Amino acid sequence: MPDDNLRLRVHDTLSRRNVRLDPRAVRGRKELRLYVCGVTPYDSGHMGHAFTFCTFDILVRFVEASGVRVRYVQNITDVDDPLLERARRDGIDWRDLVARELAVHFRDMDALGWRRPDVMPRVSEEIEPILRAATQLHSRGYAYQSDALYFDVSRYPRYGQLSHRTRRSMIRKLREESLLGTVGPGAKRDSLDFPLWRSSAPGDPAWPSRFGDGRPGWHIECSAMAMRYLGEQIDIHGGGRDLAFSHHESERAQSESLTGKVPFARVWMHTGLVRYEGRKMSKSLGNLVHVSQALERAPAAAVRLYLASHRYGRDWEFSWSGLAAAARLAERLRVLLAGEPARGVPAGKGFARRRQGGSPPYIDQLGTARLAAAGRVGPKRGMSPAGRRLRAQFSAALADNLDTPRAIRVLRAAVREGEAGAARWMLSLLAGNASLS
Repeated sequence: MPDDNLRLRVHDTLSRRNVRLDPRAVRGRKELRLYVCGVTPYDSGHMGHAFTFCTFDILVRFVEASGVRVRYVQNITDVDDPLLERARRDGIDWRDLVARELAVHFRDMDALGWRRPDVMPRVSEEIEPILRAATQLHSRGYAYQSDALYFDVSRYPRYGQLSHRTRRSMIRKLREESLLGTVGPGAKRDSLDFPLWRSSAPGDPAWPSRFGDGRPGWHIECSAMAMRYLGEQIDIHGGGRDLAFSHHESERAQSESLTGKVPFARVWMHTGLVRYEGRKMSKSLGNLVHVSQALERAPAAAVRLYLASHRYGRDWEFSWSGLAAAARLAERLRVLLAGEPARGVPAGKGFARRRQGGSPPYIDQLGTARLAAAGRVGPKRGMSPAGRRLRAQFSAALADNLDTPRAIRVLRAAVREGEAGAARWMLSLLAGNASLS
């Protein structure tokens, strides 16, 4: 049953503490306001993206199951350097590139059963509020114009606190990401200053402004969109850990400078990075495992369970054997919830890749068909006292900083005990609408 007393604690990057969420009432009902940095649609989505978005999907579902409304905004950065560079490289209009890659993104995430965010604003459609925010920062003395309109970091003494970096560390990371820019006459005053509005390269999208025709800087886009759809202060700002600096650090600085309200976000929640073959999974390194590749080898619910088997705030290594284990759990769940015979043949120790034209290896090694044959499971089985006990343990795990590995251990216990009602509810939070087959 819904619980109006949300007892969820999550880790706040700024304070380095687990913080209890206490959403405020909106029109007589508590509402949690969540903003998550979304995709830059210039390449197909990979498991690192899926890990972040599925983590916040679990968060949203758990909060809503507790009786608290969630207002969820996730942006689409359809105007950004990497995207425009890819469009030029491929000789394609940037808008066509965006349309193609967004179609893939939504196909993948819908297959993974996510609850789509309530609002998914696109930068290209939000230029007016973005430019208004940049103009206000300039008029209030927080920005200056030279070869671009820059935010003056010296006006925000708390810069660096969110990411817990020294000045030297911040400059080093900007240099590594080719974001350092030029300091000097006719350029920016300080290495840490960042653009709010900049000129566009020939052929790139540009909009008129008092600062010259151009386009927004990366950081101001999210500040403006978050405040437009969620207000000047939000409950959670989320994204991958690699965004803590410089993106979220800069967002915090310009947002709090713009409104004078502190904090901009009550919690900064960051997901860990996914590695593959020993390195961070990234487009630039070319070591991606695409969502579509994982879905060729396992049911969507198994992919979700595999992602949820890792603590959201920690880095982890993707492995096909880990996905295989999740596929076996998904098969046991399918049998438990449907009362159908188990499919497949003994899998052995390995998890064979799906061959061209072959069937996906959805293998059950654990004999769950015997439970169905004994009449202990089925789609109409209700919630027993044991099921309610397991459900309480599951909720306690998620309330404890979204401890999804612990929650999955409770789910496994529900499967072992044949508690279909409890297992069905747990699966709905961990895997959303993702298919078990």
